[in-house]
Amino acid sequence: MTTLRIKRITTELLDIPIKRPHQFSTEKVAVKSFVLIRMELSNGVVGIGEGTTPGIWWNGESVETMKLVIDRYAVPLLLEENPVYIEKLMQKLNRQIRANPFAKAIVEIALFDALGKMYDVPVHQLLGGLHLEKIPVRWALASGTPEGDIEEAIGHVGAGRYADFKTKSGKESPDDDALRNIRIAEGIRGRSSIGIDPNGSWDKVTVMKWMDAFFEAGIDFLEQPLPPEDIRGLAQLAAMKKVPIMADESLATVQDALRLAEEKAADIFSLKIHKSGGMKNTVRIAGIAQAAGISCFGGTSLESSIGTAACVHAYASIPNLDYGSELFGPDWLADDPVKNPLTIKDGSILVPDGPGLGVELDEEKVEKYRREEKGVLTR
Repeated sequence: MTTLRIKRITTELLDIPIKRPHQFSTEKVAVKSFVLIRMELSNGVVGIGEGTTPGIWWNGESVETMKLVIDRYAVPLLLEENPVYIEKLMQKLNRQIRANPFAKAIVEIALFDALGKMYDVPVHQLLGGLHLEKIPVRWALASGTPEGDIEEAIGHVGAGRYADFKTKSGKESPDDDALRNIRIAEGIRGRSSIGIDPNGSWDKVTVMKWMDAFFEAGIDFLEQPLPPEDIRGLAQLAAMKKVPIMADESLATVQDALRLAEEKAADIFSLKIHKSGGMKNTVRIAGIAQAAGISCFGGTSLESSIGTAACVHAYASIPNLDYGSELFGPDWLADDPVKNPLTIKDGSILVPDGPGLGVELDEEKVEKYRREEKGVLTR
């Protein structure tokens, strides 16, 4: 009997426009870039995966670095290997490639998609089984003005599209940011509520000063208000028992999760499969959170339906996803490189039930948004 092998891996970059400019703490974007990977097995099955980041400012990786790491360093370690041994292959990458969790997660997604297609089961069945059939989605308000954010939120609620929201902060001074967010919260009071995400750009003194006002305004959570390394500061904010503190940039590895739990530095873990190096690591982190009585939130790097499907499969297998998700990437993009984009209905995203990730590439769209260069390595 012939042993199954990985025979070919290709990567390419896609640049897809978004519906409206999106303001992060450091930049405003109008186009989102992705790494698309295809992994062909010796039996003809092709697994796909995708990676993207908010920007190189977020964790040091970009789509260009991810592609290079995969093409030059990961592919030679994977060709001719048996794809069934996913954990063994990921440990091999970890031993020989330091850090670069986003690049590694792309590889893992393709492995799981290929095996799911081969065994004719959804990826969530390979991760332990389905816990949720649909996941609530929180839309991120980032128009750049309080008035624009209020109008956008009211429009979504009125249309029955989204019920809850979060805001992006960090562009203005912390005090101005705090006032802006309270203005937004007041503008949608009685209709909805917001969580605030400063991407680590605030300081402890400012947050403590505004904490009572945030509580009175009904703010749902503060996501990574302090720089990632300030674990003690996060613990002090969490100890105030006012607005729940969510860890994002402070949480990447299982070791980070253990430390945050031990230091009581977070009420909520923001999960992201790419920052943690894959779906399996994300499920492990959620397990640490569950043991410590910490809730989870399904974060996003604003993926298309490919990467979002990977997130959905992982998050839907987690029992303590108490704060839902922000998996609005497919609805945020102006186009989607798949034939069957994921469905967001009544404020929730439905879990795909097809083999593998449950999404199929639209080759015409891939060609439309592809950058010219393409990396191919075979053996």
